[in-house]
Amino acid sequence: MKLPQKIIDTNVILRFFLADNEKEFLKTKEFFGKLEFGEDEALLTEIVFVEVIWVLHKVYGIPRKEICLKYKRLVDYKGIKTVFSKEIFLESLNLYTSHSYRYSRYFFGSFSKV
Repeated sequence: MKLPQKIIDTNVILRFFLADNEKEFLKTKEFFGKLEFGEDEALLTEIVFVEVIWVLHKVYGIPRKEICLKYKRLVDYKGIKTVFSKEIFLESLNLYTSHSYRYSRYFFGSFSKV
C-alpha cells in the first residue's frame, strides 16, 4: 500500500473534535470533509491516535465513550489511511470504552484479535 504524503497532526484532530477555536475548526472541518468522502487522503499514525485520546481524556476530561464515538466516525472516513488495519483501531476503541486501562494497552492487545 502506498502511504499518503499528508500526515495528520495531533492538533488538527484536537481542533476538529473540540471546535474550541472557530477559525481553526473551520479549516479542519474543510480538511476532514475532503477526507470523509475520499476527495483527499492523509495518514493517521498510531502515535497521533493515542496522543489525541490521552489529551482529550486527561487534559479536557472528555469521557471515554464520547471520545470513542468521535474517533470511530473519523477512522471510517474513506480518505483516512493507516499503516495497520483500521479494524485494530476500532477494536481497541471498543475495549477502551468498556474497561479502565490506558488506551495504548488495548491498541497493542488488539493485534492478536484482528
